[in-house]
Amino acid sequence: MKKNSWVSLTLLFVTYFTFGWKLSEFDVPPHLTWFLAIASILVLAVALSFPLRDIKAFMVRWFSSDFGAFLSIILGAFVAVVVFTWMHLFATCLVLISAGALARLDIQISGWKNWRAFAVLASICLTGVGLGGGIEFLLKTGRLVLS
Repeated sequence: MKKNSWVSLTLLFVTYFTFGWKLSEFDVPPHLTWFLAIASILVLAVALSFPLRDIKAFMVRWFSSDFGAFLSIILGAFVAVVVFTWMHLFATCLVLISAGALARLDIQISGWKNWRAFAVLASICLTGVGLGGGIEFLLKTGRLVLS
C-alpha cells in the first residue's frame, strides 16, 4: 500500500472512532443502536467495495417510465424534507460516507481487489466504532462490560 493511503485510512479510523464515541452517548437501547450501526457500516463497506455496474441500466429504465419519474420526484421531496429536518444526522452520515469513499479511492489506486478492499474498510470502520464506543463507555461508567 502506498504511503499516502495511510493518511486516508487514519482519517477513516478517526471518523468512525468519533462516531462510536457519539453513538455511545445516546440514551437509547444500546443493543439496537449498535446493531444498526454495525449493519450500516457493513452495507456501506459492501457498497464502496463492490460497485454495481448494472445500476446505470436500471436507472435509465426507471426514469424512462412516467410512473418511475413520478415516484422519484415524490421520494426526492421526502428525502429533502428529512435532510433539512435532521441536518445534524445527515451531516454525520455524509462525513462517514466521504471518509469511506476517500479510503476506497486510495485502496483502488493501490490496486487491491474488491474482497481485500472490503476487508480493510470493514475492519477499520468496525474497529474505530468499537474502540470509540468502548472507551466512552469505560470513561462514563468505569466498567468494561455492559450489564
